[in-house]
Amino acid sequence: MALEHSFRNLTDDERETLMQVAVGHAYGSGDTVINQGDRVENLMVVAQGMLRVTHVFEGGHLSEFVGPLGPGDVVGEMSFVDGQGASATLIADGDTEVLTIPRNAIDALMSENPTFAGRLYKDLLLHLSRRLRATNLRADPGPAATG
Repeated sequence: MALEHSFRNLTDDERETLMQVAVGHAYGSGDTVINQGDRVENLMVVAQGMLRVTHVFEGGHLSEFVGPLGPGDVVGEMSFVDGQGASATLIADGDTEVLTIPRNAIDALMSENPTFAGRLYKDLLLHLSRRLRATNLRADPGPAATG
């Protein structure tokens, strides 16, 4: 179910293949799923529950970014794509399950079917775009917040 909402441009067979290799990880409330700065090698999708997204700025200022993130949201995608450390810390807000999709399974699908890569990265770009727009709204909510 979670992958249908996460990867709408993939075929049913591709989503099924990803579900077959996905590993579920359970987190309790307050558990850290990803630490800011960690390298994330695999794609992750929230299967159930919620995640809070926090970022510590230089000087120690803690800010809550977007969120919370819930079922169907892809996480760790920035680090997965660019190989750099995670830009934020993700913390379980209540009991949460996250599916981890191994990079090697994704790479194998890309090798078998080059068009898979285009559809996958289109979905990742859509996720990043929505998240950036949501972050922009939180950073500058506009005139309604000042009135």
